[in-house]
Amino acid sequence: MKNKIVLYLMMVLSVSIFANDGAYYASGNQLIPITETEICVTKEVLTIVRKIEESDTDYVYVTVEYTFFNPGVEKMVLVGFEAPSPSGDVNGFPKNGAHPYISKFDVKMNGQVLAFKTAMVNTENYYINNKIDAKTEKEVIGEDFNSNAPGFYYVYHFNAKFKPGINTIKHTYRFDMSGSVMEKYSFDYILTAANRWGNHQIDDFTLHIDMGSDENFYMQNTFFNSHEEWQIDNGRSVHSVNQFTNKASSQFITYTGGITFKKKNFQPKGELYVDSPRNYVKENFEIFDYKAHNLPQEINFIESEKSTCVYSINEKSFKILRNFPFAIRGYIFKTKFIQEYYLSQRWYRPNSEYIVNLADVSEEENEWLSVVKLNEWNK
Repeated sequence: MKNKIVLYLMMVLSVSIFANDGAYYASGNQLIPITETEICVTKEVLTIVRKIEESDTDYVYVTVEYTFFNPGVEKMVLVGFEAPSPSGDVNGFPKNGAHPYISKFDVKMNGQVLAFKTAMVNTENYYINNKIDAKTEKEVIGEDFNSNAPGFYYVYHFNAKFKPGINTIKHTYRFDMSGSVMEKYSFDYILTAANRWGNHQIDDFTLHIDMGSDENFYMQNTFFNSHEEWQIDNGRSVHSVNQFTNKASSQFITYTGGITFKKKNFQPKGELYVDSPRNYVKENFEIFDYKAHNLPQEINFIESEKSTCVYSINEKSFKILRNFPFAIRGYIFKTKFIQEYYLSQRWYRPNSEYIVNLADVSEEENEWLSVVKLNEWNK
């Protein structure tokens, strides 16, 4: 019987706990026509950029550039942008009649700034008798208002005059990124609203997402089939499975720049869901399981533990630990499960030029190899 001896891996974790398990600020929507059957979306470029500003707050800047084609005469169309109320550990009260976590809202049509209004509604079918059934703040809040779970949502709306032929609309806004105990940040965006225009699709669609340098985030495979459909500026992607839904997803690790998805005749069947896990890693574990544990970017023993061994739950976990020093240097493994594990680690950067050389391994890493060898799985 093997002795289970602890190896401590020293890691610095930045953990921010939300008192109410999470803060969910907004789920954005594309611009949608309240009533429209003819005007088509010929092109859309959706750009999503994460920035950290103002006391380390995560924001997302959304820019959407549309090209429309109006096959008929000039017409006025009422266009809206929908966003549900924030929920969770938040202040859910409206801010001057608008969403408290959306700011810098701006719309330009054919180069001209358009005036917009914000309405609060409490039903999905809010367009009644050719107008928006807007509620007052008193009506949507009521007497038993719960600021952590408001039951209404916002509609930013404006009148858009479409001339015959080509028209352009550029729409921008900023909102606070959501977060939770399990998520560093998350972001949702409703894509299927594009299907409400006359052609029920986007003829030419481009989506660019930039979550920042050295970032690790996941995306559910809802409107695409595989991570291989994305172009990555400088980073990598791997297939994953959502641990809560057991559905296919994709993991993206970006060193610099972002990722881009392009599609012709795009008819989205699902929405955009992005989340970055907090990557809770035990600062020590008695048994290493490659399916449950991540590894840090460097090896550091606690002084009192330098003579101990590392215990692995199975042979695959053992082989991953044994190859840890070489993964740190970017070695590309020929064994599939080892390579897949290290590709899932945000710090791992494949280096096709690196050849294993034990002379390059540090004294502490050599000690790692020695103690791992002492507890070889098949001994």
